[in-house]
Formats: sequence, C-alpha cells, structure tokens
Amino acid sequence: MNQSLSPDFSNKSLKISFFDEDSEHKIGLVLAGGGAKGAYEAGALRYLAEINFAPHAIAGTSIGALNGAVIASYPDFSVAVEQLNILWDKLGSEKVLHLNPKGMKQVAYNVAETFVPTFQSWFFDFISEIVIDRDKVSLFNPNTVEKLLKEAVKPSAIRSGKELWVAVFPALKIPGINYNHLLGMLTVLAGSSAKWLRVQDCGDDELLCNLLLASAAIPFAFPPREINGKYYVDGALGDNVPLGALSKEGCTHAIVIHLGNAVTWNRHDFPEQAIIEIRPTQSLNKNQALIAGDITSMLDFSSERISQLKQLGYQDAKYCLEPILRSFTSLSELRLQNDILKNKTQELQGDDPVW
Repeated sequence: MNQSLSPDFSNKSLKISFFDEDSEHKIGLVLAGGGAKGAYEAGALRYLAEINFAPHAIAGTSIGALNGAVIASYPDFSVAVEQLNILWDKLGSEKVLHLNPKGMKQVAYNVAETFVPTFQSWFFDFISEIVIDRDKVSLFNPNTVEKLLKEAVKPSAIRSGKELWVAVFPALKIPGINYNHLLGMLTVLAGSSAKWLRVQDCGDDELLCNLLLASAAIPFAFPPREINGKYYVDGALGDNVPLGALSKEGCTHAIVIHLGNAVTWNRHDFPEQAIIEIRPTQSLNKNQALIAGDITSMLDFSSERISQLKQLGYQDAKYCLEPILRSFTSLSELRLQNDILKNKTQELQGDDPVW
C-alpha cells in the first residue's frame, strides 16, 4: 500500500472508541511476566500512548506487575508511559542484580538435601548452623530492586490511580517450621494456583510495596514476601497472563502484551471479552537453549539489551495494531459518508418538487 495513503496513526487527535478512556466499554491492559524482558512492554506501551490508548484497569504478573504499578500511578497514560521508559533507561545504567553469597549457599543446601536424601542429616544440620541463614533463600540481594521500586512508585498515587491487580503464587514459607524449601515448592506446583490481589486494597505503604515485590519474587532469585500473614512468590508460576482478574471485574475489552509465544494462555477462555494480543515477532530470549536461554534473558538488564527490547516492543505493537486502526478508520469514514448521504436524502425529500 502506498504509504502516503495510510492514515497518520501518530496523530494525537485520532480517536477510536475502542481505545478511548471515555468509551462506554471497560478497557483493560494485561502485562505478562518475564523479568528483564519487561522492557519490551515499555516499548509496546509507547506506541499505545501514541494512538491514545487509555485503560480503565490494569493487571500484571511479575515484571508486568511492576510495569503496571508505574502506569497506574499517573492519571495521564502518555505521562505514565514516558516515566516507565525513563525507569527502564535507569535500570540499564545501574547494576540491578547483586548476588547474595548466603543465598547461594542456601539454594545449594536445599538442592543437596532434596536430591541426596540418604546423606547424613547431621552433616546438613552442621553446615546449616555454621554457614547458612535459612531466612536468606535468595540468590540476589533485593535491596536495589526495592529502592528503585520505591523511587518510581508512590503508594498514594496508586491508591488514587487506575485499578491495578497483580498475580502472586502461594509460598510454603511457614514461620517456625523447618522444612526443605525446594521440595516444598516442587510439591505445591502440582496443586496450587495463583491469587489475584488488588493493589488498592493494601492498607499501608509497606504492604503495597511488598505485594508488588511478591509478584516479581522469582523463587530462589528473590525472597518470598509476606502479605497479610501469608507468603507469596512470583505469580508467573500460576498465571502469567492475568486477564481473569479483569474479566471478573467486568472488563469488556483488553489489550494483552505477551513476552513469549509459548502456549500458556488461551484467549478462548474469555468468550465475553474482545481481546487484542501483542506478541513478539521474534524470540525475546538471547539464545534458544530450552531453559538457560529464558533464564539468562530474564536476568539481562544491560542497557543495550533494554534498548533492543524497547524498540522491538514498539515495532511489534505497531505491526499488530496498525491494521486494526486502519479498519476502524475505514469503518468510520464509511459511516460518515453514510450519514452525509442520509442527510442529503432527507433534505431532497423535504424540497418542493421542481416543475
């Protein structure tokens, strides 16, 4: 198609009812989890801001929950997206992940205790007492992530902002009970499901931040978080695309931004919702190793990688949405011409006959 004949979708005055915050529809935005690959969502959201998309409610898992928290903090969607992209640029310029030596020892201990059950228990107890703090079960020190979150997200702004739901997964961290964390997690995966919690229901600031951090607490990479007496970890273990949270709240339309193409979600589970999916046109993993490729990509917060992902997210959102917008524009033009024709016909019917 001749580019000059295409509508100018960068025009801020373009209004399509599906994307209009004042629309009669309740419009949701769903942000999937995927660690550092969340920079892709920042790029996709930049295109959505250009076409005047504005959600009524947001749901996110893991990094999607953190991205969603920034978006929910600002009444103006364009300003929110700008702030989110600034935050990702900052993440690329700082060292986000700091290894926690004690946490590494704890994980090694849990693996050995799980897969070498015949090993003398007295040895594990001895090692545990001298080198391992059972409360420090994370590979990475969470202080930097906590600091950046508190700088970027103001609880008071979220409470007065857009409705935000996050997915979290129940953890087996029970105070006062000494148990094997790894075996417990492997057991619970078979029968547990994610929980959807509304961020605005958090009564105090610390609880609100803990809920956001819980959704992004990759097991063993970051520590579980306590929410109202229960412990939770990364919601991606149970629901990486939490459209269900918005569906039950009456969302009629939604845009879902994925961070992968694995079949982990079925849009046909939501027959009452009109859904637009933005999916990566190429793998967001740095290499195609089955597990290692995904893990390394989730932990790569380098400036170069973030820039690449943001650009790809923008391009994919444009690729996905431009044909839809073009259809909306064509329909709007047809309706306009039809209205003009009706008006002219009525005018002619009201004229006196010509003799």
